[in-house]
Amino acid sequence: MSSTSAPQIPFAEGTEEYGYYERLQHVVRSRLPGMKPRVLVITDIEQDYDDLLAIIFLSEMHRMGAIEIAGCIANHHPADRRAKFLRTTLDCLNLQHVPVAIGTKGASDIVAHAPDLYYGLKNRRFHDYAERKHTPPLSGEELIDFLVDQSGKVQTPGGTPTQKLTVLLISSLQDISEAFERWKSVPGQPFPTDKFDKFISQGGYKLEGNNLWPEMGMTNNKFHRQAAKNYTRTLQGCKLKSDAWSREAAKAARLDGSFFQELFQLGPIGAHLEWVWLRQEFKFYYDPLNDPYMPQLDVGWYLNTRLNLSRKSDLFQQLAKSMPPFQEVVPLIKVIAYDCCAAVGAVGEDFMKAFHVLDPSVKQQAPLDETLSEHERLFNDNKTIHRLFGRTQDDMGGINADQLASVMEVFILGGLLATKDHAEKLLQTKSPSTAIPDHEPMQYKNTLENWEHDRQQPLITEVKRCRKELQGLKDKQADAQDSLELARTAKSHDRVRQAENTLNEVVGKQTKAEIALNAAIGRIEEDKTRGAERKLRGEYDSSTPELSGAPYELLYQRDVLGRA
Repeated sequence: MSSTSAPQIPFAEGTEEYGYYERLQHVVRSRLPGMKPRVLVITDIEQDYDDLLAIIFLSEMHRMGAIEIAGCIANHHPADRRAKFLRTTLDCLNLQHVPVAIGTKGASDIVAHAPDLYYGLKNRRFHDYAERKHTPPLSGEELIDFLVDQSGKVQTPGGTPTQKLTVLLISSLQDISEAFERWKSVPGQPFPTDKFDKFISQGGYKLEGNNLWPEMGMTNNKFHRQAAKNYTRTLQGCKLKSDAWSREAAKAARLDGSFFQELFQLGPIGAHLEWVWLRQEFKFYYDPLNDPYMPQLDVGWYLNTRLNLSRKSDLFQQLAKSMPPFQEVVPLIKVIAYDCCAAVGAVGEDFMKAFHVLDPSVKQQAPLDETLSEHERLFNDNKTIHRLFGRTQDDMGGINADQLASVMEVFILGGLLATKDHAEKLLQTKSPSTAIPDHEPMQYKNTLENWEHDRQQPLITEVKRCRKELQGLKDKQADAQDSLELARTAKSHDRVRQAENTLNEVVGKQTKAEIALNAAIGRIEEDKTRGAERKLRGEYDSSTPELSGAPYELLYQRDVLGRA
């Protein structure tokens, strides 16, 4: 058994999981002073469930002494509510001392990035606990600047300097981008490069000529494109070490759904995971069958991405022809823990290599000799101090996806086992006096019966078609603007002219799409005045969530829970 001075291992001695913890203890003991990563986490927790998995994993690394979570910032509108959820989560994980700050809105277009996330931020018990705690609000800007200021300082006479920061970015890059701009603009002061050990992001980047450039197909980069571009520019210009974890790495390291369901009985966090995971997966299931958000997000995409079925497999062909009810599909679902993969990278190189997550031959070096030509130096710097894990399905950058999945499973499960009793006592989930529903499901103006009728009507289908077209054109416009920026950087007159033509063409189409959408919404408004001759049974306007998707909670209650 582990010694009384060491953190308790939450598994029985002799099990495979216990062996993982013994290996972790060896990593911690083998480190020299100052080697423990000091991590700042920027997260949009509850946007998806993978942020919560990352926080659970990191909390267990903190408990076992492998890292220090120095602070967390919750960004992405509504950031204040995300911060409250995160505060409760950290307290449940016995991290009451870790500061939580309220970050930026996280998106350049809040409307486009605030769809009907009917599963997120609905935990009443978590929200009420944070409200009762009355923690004074702290801004993300204040927390970042404080932690950076502390890096490298000796806090006590004769003590060791505070470890440099590892910044883990599993959300929009707006907060770190704004911090970069603040530090660049201080007169007479150099950029605080020496305050940071490494930047780790969930997303991706690539080389465009000599430029490190964000991969805009990745959601965290798309939230705020200008911030993503400023982030990669600053990484390159200030020679800040960085790792990026792409979605390909996460898809290769899928977790089994049966493991995930083991978590549901482990205290209030496990119960919440069940609530949010099943609902989010139901949305992934429903949309391809009924109303794909984009043409490519069809049933084939669902079977290949969410169930990890080969398109050539018999089961893929069988389900593509006849999809069973959601309850029968649940056992086949695989969990893609995007943000948790990046969190594994924050624990350190020695940790990843000890667990065979990272090939021992993979290195990260300081910038190369300044005597090299500018092109050689930039190319080699970007290959050595900026690493991408999961560039393609066939190039993981030295990552062993199976081992990555195993490490996540063991320590997520261990994190909930270790804190279950504490969390239940903290939130009084066992007390009859607090027997209120943990979650407050989303409410809709319209009944499901009315929606099922109206969703087939041309008035509704036209609004949804226009919205999808407009969002697609907004993405194309942003891509065209990026192409124009790169062409100007490369000083290529032909590329500039071509990019300008493409941009003008897309802007023209976007203007027509906006006019068409407004006209379609106007026809719905006009329908309200027709009395008995109305085509629609429900009430709709431009902000009605069903027009951006469907009344998912009502569908879930009926189709999964069997409630009228």
